[in-house]
Amino acid sequence: MKNRILFLVVIAVTSLSACVSMKKYETATKAYEHCKTQSDSLKSNLKMSLQEKEKLQNFLDEANSHVNQLLTDSADTHNQLDKANKLNAELQTSNNDLMKQKKELLDNSSSRNQQLSEELEKKQQELETKQTELSNKELSNNALTNELKLRMMRVKELENILNSKDSATNNLKKKIAAALEGYDESELKVERKNGKVYVSLAEKLLFKSGSADVDVKGKTALKKLAEVLNKNSDINITVEGHTDNAEFKHDEYPKDNWDLSVLRASTIVKVLTENKVEPKRITASGHGEYFPVSSNATKTGKSLNRRTEIILTPKLDELLKIMEN
Repeated sequence: MKNRILFLVVIAVTSLSACVSMKKYETATKAYEHCKTQSDSLKSNLKMSLQEKEKLQNFLDEANSHVNQLLTDSADTHNQLDKANKLNAELQTSNNDLMKQKKELLDNSSSRNQQLSEELEKKQQELETKQTELSNKELSNNALTNELKLRMMRVKELENILNSKDSATNNLKKKIAAALEGYDESELKVERKNGKVYVSLAEKLLFKSGSADVDVKGKTALKKLAEVLNKNSDINITVEGHTDNAEFKHDEYPKDNWDLSVLRASTIVKVLTENKVEPKRITASGHGEYFPVSSNATKTGKSLNRRTEIILTPKLDELLKIMEN
């Protein structure tokens, strides 16, 4: 717009000055061109100025933003500084308290150290006493351990002997049962009880009623039994006579059931010794009616009670030796 106005002014001047010379015209033309050049230059400068202004405005905006951020950070820093000052004051107070306590501890340390020293000496004495007691207990425990080992060895020996005797008892029962095979159970019975072998002989196999004389059939059975006993010399033999509770009275010996049971037991012993069984291995006893195995209220029960029992027990000499040591 400014160029246009300038151009019109020039034309007007030219028109009004028609008499102006060509030289002046050229001068005016040059002036116009110069003005136009300056105008273009000004326009370019203005554009650059506007761009620079825009850049400066952006820079200013950024600077303002940065300033605002700095102001915010400054406020935060101020708050943190206040907190730090407050914390420092608290720490200073705590430090003063600690210094005071330290001084009190140092003032009391001498008496406290003396007390601790005395307590330590007392504890050391107690420890020495405990160590002495522990050593004595250790010696005692070692002695007890050795004694326990010896006892366990003895128990093991006893177990081995008992197992051996148990095995021998079972074998003896088998041998006797085999030797006396063929007899009716109502006449003769072989059992194993309490580690012993019981040979129970009924009255009808051995004796007549009220008699102590052994029948031939009974002697045969006893002879077979003696053969087994002679092959097993480590067996002790007990012969027990038993009767029922039927009244038995006689003017001569045996006078009653008890006498009869004893006499029958001793008679059995004689039969066994006649068949070469060592007398020192045998013990005879009579129990009369006082050890029944069944009720005497029935005929069958009385028959079972009238019996002679030969009890065979393995010798326990080795066991007794171990128990005595």
